[in-house]
Amino acid sequence: MAVNFSEIPVIDYTLSKSPATAPKFLGQLRDALIQVGFFYLENHPISSTLQWDLKDQSRQFFDLSSEKKNQLGMNKHFVGYVGMAVSTTANHKDHRESLTLGYECLPPGADEPLYRNLRGPNPWPDHEALPHFKQTIEQYMTAAKTLSEEFKVTVAQALDIEPMEIMKLFDDTPFDRLMLAKYSPPPSSTIDHSGRCKDAPDTQGKGPHKDASWLTFLLPGSPHGGLEAMNAAGDWIPVPPRPGAIIVNVGMQLEAMTDGVCCAALHRVVTRLQDFVDDNGNDRGPRFSFPFFHNIGLDLRREEPLSIPPHISALVTSDEARRNARLFVRRLFQRGCPGEGIFATRLMVYQEVAKEWYPHRLAEIQQPTSSESASNPQ
Repeated sequence: MAVNFSEIPVIDYTLSKSPATAPKFLGQLRDALIQVGFFYLENHPISSTLQWDLKDQSRQFFDLSSEKKNQLGMNKHFVGYVGMAVSTTANHKDHRESLTLGYECLPPGADEPLYRNLRGPNPWPDHEALPHFKQTIEQYMTAAKTLSEEFKVTVAQALDIEPMEIMKLFDDTPFDRLMLAKYSPPPSSTIDHSGRCKDAPDTQGKGPHKDASWLTFLLPGSPHGGLEAMNAAGDWIPVPPRPGAIIVNVGMQLEAMTDGVCCAALHRVVTRLQDFVDDNGNDRGPRFSFPFFHNIGLDLRREEPLSIPPHISALVTSDEARRNARLFVRRLFQRGCPGEGIFATRLMVYQEVAKEWYPHRLAEIQQPTSSESASNPQ
């Protein structure tokens, strides 16, 4: 359960590499996982060169004409381009555009379960227009995957459980997603006489939500603020970019499979005018953000929560946290495996895509009696 934190903790990844400092690292990680749900990770292994390349290629992609970007519209595998104000969170449109990509793979066979359409080929920009784009994306996803694999071990160590207990939650074929997101300044209609944004739905960059992932590794692509996490008192705490650091947050899969011991904090992105200008009043341009969502196996059969040692589980006294975790487990495995639950979430978040490819399944989960519709988006 998130405590009344007032700032986001900072963890130095190099501490994990030495026997002398590893206990300090694991203690800091444990506190962040259980008490906050967010932390900055400094001195991580994703090179600054690769980070710069990703930012550069992403900016070039979003600078393409609307016609060229729309040619890469989100396909039946829920990868591709989504234009401004197409995705929905908390019943409001998200004021952003994005490109979501996964690991390149063939589509499933006609006799496979519908949810396996979560895996499939990516739509790529024209090579002549962006000759280095695909290579950069694949290199970054490989680096992020390596980091996420390492964190399976460190999370297990922080919770005093065997790493294999976590490893068994994942498929041999991973299901991860990299999103390139661009947030534009708010419309002038949402700005009051003082130059500040009104508290209106149109200022929602990404509405309040918890990620449906295991862990999310977010690389800020620009110096803008706007990301906020909620503490136990209901206060929104800023999570501004920190030079050289990746922002890591706990997803609902990790919260659920630890029976509420790890905390998936509610967070949002608010597009305020003041975040789009620097201290001297100069225009910062659009806000960019690159989250990498690491997910448990799509085909995982029903699992009970991980066996957390009593001295760790005793750190969480909230019955509400455990109730929420168990509710999400039921949703996740409602139709037998996480793939079904994740697929239902995608249908609700990207309803225009769902209407085109899966109208009958969308109508089914939109029924008032369906608990799937309450799942939280990534």
